[in-house]
Amino acid sequence: MRSPPIAALVGPTASGKTELALAMARTVPLEILIADSRQVYRGMNAATAKADATARAAVPHHLIDLATPDQAFSLADWLAAARRLIPEVAARERLALVVGGTGLYVSALLDGYQLDATPPSPHLRHTLAEELERVGIGSLASRLERIDPAAAARTDLHNPRRVVRALELAGSRGGSSPVPATEPWRGPLVIIGLRRPMIVLRRRIAERTAGFFANGLLDEVRGLLAAGYGPDLPPMSGHGYREAARHLAGGSDLDEAIADTVRRTRQYAKRQMTWFRRDPRVVWLDAGDGPADDPIIVELAVSLLSALSR
Repeated sequence: MRSPPIAALVGPTASGKTELALAMARTVPLEILIADSRQVYRGMNAATAKADATARAAVPHHLIDLATPDQAFSLADWLAAARRLIPEVAARERLALVVGGTGLYVSALLDGYQLDATPPSPHLRHTLAEELERVGIGSLASRLERIDPAAAARTDLHNPRRVVRALELAGSRGGSSPVPATEPWRGPLVIIGLRRPMIVLRRRIAERTAGFFANGLLDEVRGLLAAGYGPDLPPMSGHGYREAARHLAGGSDLDEAIADTVRRTRQYAKRQMTWFRRDPRVVWLDAGDGPADDPIIVELAVSLLSALSR
């Protein structure tokens, strides 16, 4: 039996995906499934760009606030939850719109992913996904060639998903055991990409980062640290959280913390675009320097969804 239709809205951080998704929801009955490796953590709101209460009241949002910052949460956990949700959304006669910038999550959902019946350490998987976002595919591919040449020889070293998986196996049991794979999504599919000129995106990232620090990030990080969520936890390495914790510990002044966050976020945005540009199925919408919910952009996005009914 064919799976329900889904749509995905992808693009780099600060491009305006949330605004566009909410505008689309005013025309199309849909529910939003967040594909973001940071928004899964409760209590981490200020610098993860989670939709606020008003947005969540207007449109159902899923796959956020699933774990505490000290709780292991893996790609496998997210994927299982997403695949359970999509038929439920379809049963409510709504479209599941997957929105996010974590390419590994989106790719795993749409294209399948090799997962162990007894998966390797969730911490290892999370660490590798974070490293992929931080340093890119080249460094991880080189490591795989060094620690497991046989696995490297049978892995597409230009495919981030495959390289991460091979490293997981190499780290858990040498990479020699076969593993079952989740199947690619079998239902109708549309992937919409939202992009902006890099000079515009860089400015938007700087403005948004300054807003994070001015509007509660430091207080949020103080609260997380006071609750026992140490700066060494993987989620606390996220953009803004690492820098805020270092600033609160006296390791940097506020301007340095903001500048470091902007720099890391810009680097991440470039890697996101590299990831998503690899997928020829993405239909790109150019937002320029205008609002993401510009009526023309919204109309184009909604028109692309018509392919799901063919």
